[in-house]
Amino acid sequence: MPYHSRRFLIAFILLAALLGACTMSMADDTPLPTPLPTDYLPTAIALTAEALTSPTAPAAASVPPSPTAPLPTATATPAGPPTATPFPITLPTATPTPPPPLSVPGTGYAVAQILYPGMDSRVLSPFRTRIAVQTRHARALHVELVGEDGRVIYRRVIRLDEDQPAHSLLYFYLEIPFEIAGEAEMGRLQVSTWDEYNRCTSQNAITLTLLRTGQAQISYQIADRAPILFKQPQARQVIQGGTLVVVGKALPASPMVEAMLVDTNGKVLGYQTAPLSTPAEDGYALFTFSMPYKVTDPTQVLLVVQENGVTPPGVMYLESVPLVLSP
Repeated sequence: MPYHSRRFLIAFILLAALLGACTMSMADDTPLPTPLPTDYLPTAIALTAEALTSPTAPAAASVPPSPTAPLPTATATPAGPPTATPFPITLPTATPTPPPPLSVPGTGYAVAQILYPGMDSRVLSPFRTRIAVQTRHARALHVELVGEDGRVIYRRVIRLDEDQPAHSLLYFYLEIPFEIAGEAEMGRLQVSTWDEYNRCTSQNAITLTLLRTGQAQISYQIADRAPILFKQPQARQVIQGGTLVVVGKALPASPMVEAMLVDTNGKVLGYQTAPLSTPAEDGYALFTFSMPYKVTDPTQVLLVVQENGVTPPGVMYLESVPLVLSP
């Protein structure tokens, strides 16, 4: 087919395709593309036919790359372990409290210690108490609550084992109920030890305010110091000559102390009173006295020194020393 005829045929096919597309667009209500200008249409047909029949396609236009600055190279820094920032916390310092020594003469610790409540506490019924006792050959423990008129409101007797070590420290936790007539009343909590001959060998006590209603107020002034200490005589000392010299000190609960010599049958072989001096800085007041006695044979006795309370009346503090009296 001649070259011009082929060009005419291709142009005719393109024109038919365009007219068909327009017809389909109108039938489908599709928006028509913007028509080419009439004077430009033969030129567009001619260019399209030439592109289709050209043996070599024109090379695509290449866009020269725009000069670009080199990108910086990122240097990776190895990450170490995170650093912990300490949070400032101040912890309390625990100061250990050494346990009181056992029955060692002159140490100043009581045989019967009232650790809770403290002196002059105000308590409601029932209240709890914590007691520590150095056995020291004690066979029984008496815990008593005494009213302001001297009556015994509460009493408990605790028997101790006979095979209990002589220098062991025992703890007791008790709950003490009471009933009073008025709104408040003075009272005394007393703890005493007793030997196999039913003799009181030591007693410690604190004063309390007993409340029927209201709010309890607990003091922590514990009663762990020995209320009475002996300098002379020493335990199990043999005394001769008919006169016993006693030197010691006491926490003053009254202006004077009473002293007795009591044998294993409970018989009083001697009696004496002595005034207390002005208390020193440690709270103790000194006492000294001589006590005459009369025995025909060596006799085991207990030297008992006690202080009486005012309100409630009765024995407040008591301490003893075993002795042997000789003619």
